[in-house]
Amino acid sequence: MSLVDALARIHQIQAELAPLDGGAVTAPAPAAAPVASAASVPGAPATGASFASALAQAQAPGVAAAPGQPVALPARAAQEMTPGQRTFALQLAAQTGLDPGVVSAWMLAEESGGAAQARERQGDFNWLNIGWTDAGRYGTSGAVWSDPVSAANATAGWLKGQDTVAGYGRASAGVQAILQTAGQPAAAQIAALQRSGWASSGYPDLPGLYRQVAG
Repeated sequence: MSLVDALARIHQIQAELAPLDGGAVTAPAPAAAPVASAASVPGAPATGASFASALAQAQAPGVAAAPGQPVALPARAAQEMTPGQRTFALQLAAQTGLDPGVVSAWMLAEESGGAAQARERQGDFNWLNIGWTDAGRYGTSGAVWSDPVSAANATAGWLKGQDTVAGYGRASAGVQAILQTAGQPAAAQIAALQRSGWASSGYPDLPGLYRQVAG
């Protein structure tokens, strides 16, 4: 089983167990020991400490939450996502410090339902549609989008102003300003998204969507 498959399977199991565990899909901080290979991740459902251990082993290097604070997706948001979306959302929230609920609502505003399922079947994990512009598509066919973890890492780097999306260039100042709100209330992060220029619509429904999936 590949690392991506292991992550997808684990998050699928965790979404099913969420009602029993308090209602959130959670990715604990990586263990201090080296990350195990995907082959060591059990294929059968796990619970309790064994589940947390399996998830920590499957998690890609570089995923880190704030000390002592796990990255968790709201259960309602996780139920609306594909396995690849859940993996991407956890990774992006961990890499950027953005509220996982805000990340979830943002992703679902871009791609959800049957459209997201079709995108997943195509192996395209560019869940925030970077490079999909009104004028055309730029950098959307790169291999970086074929894996939800590498896609999230590229997205995080691009938000930080790095040239991680070949063929599209660096993010605008408005887009880079989104991460300046990391750690602030969700409303501030949503407002930054709305004024960033990311979507020509300005995401007028994003606050309501956030309340639906994070409430």
